[in-house]
Amino acid sequence: MSVLAGSNRSAKPMPPHIVKVDKDLEALVQRFLARKRDDLQRAREALAGGEFDTIRRIGHDLKGAGEAFGFPELSNFGAALQSAAVAHNEGVLIEQLEAMEQFMARLRITLDK
Repeated sequence: MSVLAGSNRSAKPMPPHIVKVDKDLEALVQRFLARKRDDLQRAREALAGGEFDTIRRIGHDLKGAGEAFGFPELSNFGAALQSAAVAHNEGVLIEQLEAMEQFMARLRITLDK
C-alpha cells in the first residue's frame, strides 16, 4: 500500500500541463522524466522506511536537474523534498510527493519544430 493511499480528494481534475520540447531533445527529456518517475517511487518507499537521507538526496538531485531540463516545477518539488527530509517532516513529504505525482500525471510533452 502506498504511503499516499487514503488521499481522497473530490476536487475536479486539473488540466494537463503542456511543455514544448525541441524534437531533437525528445528522447533525452523522456528518459529524464522516466527517471524522475522512478525517483518518485523510490522516495515513497524511502518515506515508508524512514529513510530521510535517501529522500534528501533525491530532492537535491531533482532541485538541480529540473530547471535544466525545462521543468522548474520539478526543481521546486526537489527543494521542498530536500528541506522536508532534512527536517524529518513526514507530513510535508507526503503532501509534496502527492503534489509531484499529480504534476507528473498531468504533464504532456509536445514537440516543437
